[in-house]
Amino acid sequence: MKGSILFLGIGGSGMSSLAHMALDLKLSVLGYDKKSSETTRYLEKRGATIQNNIEQIPLEGIEMVVYSSAINDKHKQVFDEIKKKNIPLKHRSEFMHLLVSNQKSISVAGSHGKTSTTTMVSQILTELGMDPTIMIGGDTSLLEKRGGKIGGGKFAVYESDESDGTFLGHKASIRLLTNIDNDHLDYYKTRERLEDAFFEYIAFGIEGDAVLYANDPGIRDVLIHKTKDIDFSKNFRLYLCMEKKDKESDWYLSLESKLRDQLVPVLYQIQEDVLEFEFLGFPTQSLQLPYPGIHYLTNGLVALVGAFVAGVSPDVSAGILSRYIGVKRRQEVLGIWNGVTVMDDYGHHPTEIAMVIRSLQNKLKSNGRLVVLFQPHRYTRTQLLLKELAESLSLAEILLILPIYSAGETSISGITHESFLPFLDTKNAEFLKGEMDLDLITIKSKLKKGDMLLCLGAGNVRDWGLQLLEDKSQL
Repeated sequence: MKGSILFLGIGGSGMSSLAHMALDLKLSVLGYDKKSSETTRYLEKRGATIQNNIEQIPLEGIEMVVYSSAINDKHKQVFDEIKKKNIPLKHRSEFMHLLVSNQKSISVAGSHGKTSTTTMVSQILTELGMDPTIMIGGDTSLLEKRGGKIGGGKFAVYESDESDGTFLGHKASIRLLTNIDNDHLDYYKTRERLEDAFFEYIAFGIEGDAVLYANDPGIRDVLIHKTKDIDFSKNFRLYLCMEKKDKESDWYLSLESKLRDQLVPVLYQIQEDVLEFEFLGFPTQSLQLPYPGIHYLTNGLVALVGAFVAGVSPDVSAGILSRYIGVKRRQEVLGIWNGVTVMDDYGHHPTEIAMVIRSLQNKLKSNGRLVVLFQPHRYTRTQLLLKELAESLSLAEILLILPIYSAGETSISGITHESFLPFLDTKNAEFLKGEMDLDLITIKSKLKKGDMLLCLGAGNVRDWGLQLLEDKSQL
């Protein structure tokens, strides 16, 4: 490709990852993002040219335009100009599939845990010298802040993002699925359509292998209700990760009778922070991770089985995952302020919120309190999941709620951060103003030595934690 590739919304996690991969291939990269950030500055350092005004981008010499779903009707004029000049337009998912078309793909989907599970698979293959192509929707030291890289090996590992339905555009030969939960219903409208999309992702009718965490209620519902009349590919194998006690359950026996030789049960049990598993005649083995929480262990099991399908012995993968490097904004310790541990986590869905709060409370035990600083993400998600979010947040001993982070959405009348109040089952909740200096006064008044402050949400809530760490005052 002699001309340039233009990335619209290049500062986003998925788009910046693709831009880094294009730079790895020595392609000329242009970009637009409405604001400068650490992400865009790093891309510029690597050779990308980025504009903050979309009207100033010259279209001459551009051979392809890559866009994300975040680019909307506000940019219609630019889209019309691009089409008028017959420049190919590719959604980010289409462009990613072009990048990995010459490799065997391992995709990771799920309402929660995609980034962590993708990182786990990538770390296993990388440490074994298999040099995979990787695209991860998060910041991990594995990729040195890039989010994506082109590798010379046989495999490409990437997240399949279900948020806009485009994850169905490519069928990877190894497909991992962590869970199915009520998210992105602003796009899917109904739970049934969401489940249909994930069912299509599993792709029972084509060649390849699927690894599912079958103890997830959403995945189990799909397996029970949507596999009744399907013709299974003879070259399809389904690895089901489930608790040992479930092997005799009616739903499993029914599925086993349909799949016969294609079904591979992966049985596990968890004792404290250790997961023991067995499958395919291997002796019972154990998996332990550096991060607390059952969800990390089960994500690790899915990753380990995915790596097995790619040719890696499970005991080797378990050894590598025992030193799992983690992902930025997933139980990330930002620092210590006056004996208070300041932590950041990306959790923004009710299930994620409940998991991270419970995990950290178990870690603290009685050694300190968990003070949760929560920032709701998007007006639509807040409106759709208001009661469920409140129920999860009520697990916090002390709860502070920031105004809604819009993520570019238009506000919805009557939906604010104070809309949670009628549904909160806690008296220790307080609503902040979203003004850093005033908020920090309130936050500091709630903290004691030995506590943990959890900055929780998918927006910029970590900025409050970082600012607190700059504060020199004493408790």
